[in-house]
Amino acid sequence: MKKRLPEEIIEQVRQQFDIVDVIGEYVPLKKSGRGYMGCCPFHNEKSPSFSVSQDKQLYHCFGCGASGNLFSFVMDKEGVTFFEAVEQLARRANIALPVEELEEVDSPEYKRRKEMFRAHDLAAKFYHHILMNTEAGLPGIAYLESRGITKTMIETFQLGYAPDAWDVLARFLKKRGFAEDLLVEAGLLSQSEKYKGRCYDKFRHRVMFPIHDGQGQVIGFGGRILSKGEPKYLNSPETPLFSKGRNLYNLHRARPMMRQEERVILLEGYMDVIMAYQHGISNTVAALGTALTSEQVRLLQRNVQEIVMMYDGDAAGQKAALRSSEVIREIGASVKARVATIPDGLDPDEFLRKYGKDAFVRVVLDNSSSMTAFRVHSLRKEFNLGTQTGKEDYIKEVIHKLLVHVTSPIELETLLRELSEEFGYPKETMEQELALAKKSPPAGDKPDRKWNTNRTNAAEVSFVRTGKLLPAHINAERKLLTYMLIQEGVARQVQYELADEFSVDEHGALAAHLYAFYAEHQQADPSLFISGIEDRELLQLATALMMEADLLDLRPDRVNALVREYVHRIKVYHLQVEMKRYERQMIDCGNRGDTEGMQAAYDEMNRIKSNIQSLDNAQADI
Repeated sequence: MKKRLPEEIIEQVRQQFDIVDVIGEYVPLKKSGRGYMGCCPFHNEKSPSFSVSQDKQLYHCFGCGASGNLFSFVMDKEGVTFFEAVEQLARRANIALPVEELEEVDSPEYKRRKEMFRAHDLAAKFYHHILMNTEAGLPGIAYLESRGITKTMIETFQLGYAPDAWDVLARFLKKRGFAEDLLVEAGLLSQSEKYKGRCYDKFRHRVMFPIHDGQGQVIGFGGRILSKGEPKYLNSPETPLFSKGRNLYNLHRARPMMRQEERVILLEGYMDVIMAYQHGISNTVAALGTALTSEQVRLLQRNVQEIVMMYDGDAAGQKAALRSSEVIREIGASVKARVATIPDGLDPDEFLRKYGKDAFVRVVLDNSSSMTAFRVHSLRKEFNLGTQTGKEDYIKEVIHKLLVHVTSPIELETLLRELSEEFGYPKETMEQELALAKKSPPAGDKPDRKWNTNRTNAAEVSFVRTGKLLPAHINAERKLLTYMLIQEGVARQVQYELADEFSVDEHGALAAHLYAFYAEHQQADPSLFISGIEDRELLQLATALMMEADLLDLRPDRVNALVREYVHRIKVYHLQVEMKRYERQMIDCGNRGDTEGMQAAYDEMNRIKSNIQSLDNAQADI
């Protein structure tokens, strides 16, 4: 039988953190009344509807229904299990978890993930050892030296080399007890298409760049081939640990300086990041072989106020910068975004080696343009600016597609003035065109078809969203459960009078959890109770109810009266449902000519009417 993590350990971890501080690392929050508000990190919105309660240590989005506590937030944002969330937070708080308890409670999936982490860690050390200490690694050393990478940087980034052989890593890891199927699932081995059942190393004859998650654990690799062949750079495939769109190269090293400077420099490749680090520029990260994603933007805006995109100066690099700027604009990111264009068509690595740190910093600080200015310039190639028609079409496109979204008066004034001076159109005329463009209906919030979370779409959230008109008996159940969360006496009263007599499965399940909680605890402790819920739907429901608790009347006489009223309403509802069942039964019997059955159904209806009347009389006498 599985053991649970000791409740006192979970509570000790929870008490080390303020949920406002933790969520504030991911999304900007502003004080609002007794709590904090911000734009929801789980769906796209422009008007803040995400509420965080410092008193209750809970969060709730009034737009999409996302709700939970400290642990559920980390689980959803980092894509980890409950135990991994506790572990991550425990490491940050320097709290030692009881290993023997964890080993007992780990699900097969969790144990498998831990084995994958261990396999990646050993693989990184193995590749690094081959590069630094064996003759087989000489091709890798020669390549890195040719790129100007120092031994210190090789050690810092734990660079390695995968030999030009089929099963070097496979044999190394199998000797250490790793199953072949796990290594394939982890992306370290590949299955042969030609020989069924045969596996081989995923990476061969490549310089290896370990990729880490936000906590510094190796989750994948990038490999640069040292001979002719494609692809030039090969990344780990999508695995339970690694997703190219949700991680960034060097984030765990860059984060302290990113937060200190409130700026991150987004580069295109591994070598760019390493060379920048070698020159003392440590707030740099890189996407992982794909265009910037909305998840990566959200990852960055937790830590900085400004993103400077510095991609290669060639056409491909500028196209990547344009795609990235589109992503930032589409999700309505709160960060300021700029684009630094490197002169002479160089990439950042080449520019640093040729001109050094100071010139690089000048490009970032002095020669970077706003995201809108960069996109304005990029639009030029789509029009023939040598003709009057081409100029007019270009100006209209710039105004209707780009300037209409600019919120900074200073930036807008600058862009209009520059366009006026270059193309000869009066600035006033362009302002009139802009006013016409702004009269179009605003797009408003743009929800994803599927939010970046494990939750379902908003239309499928049943009784969690507040502000929704609910039937009286369901509303009564919600109110009762809210009182039960904050008052132990109410829970015991409801258990005695209603037990499991709830019409909504979620409500009945939450009530059962509360009964079990109060069997072990003499007092209400909503935060402790919610910390112990692992079922996501129940966690979401309990959190939403707790966020409504401030609206309750907590005067003892009113609580007693309201609880009796809610219990009465629920009991009457169930009797009415039973009444309708006998009504249908009586009609069916009548249609069949079953007079005896009709009489039995009629008698039951009278009995139920009498019970309802008794309940009504008892309630009226109170």
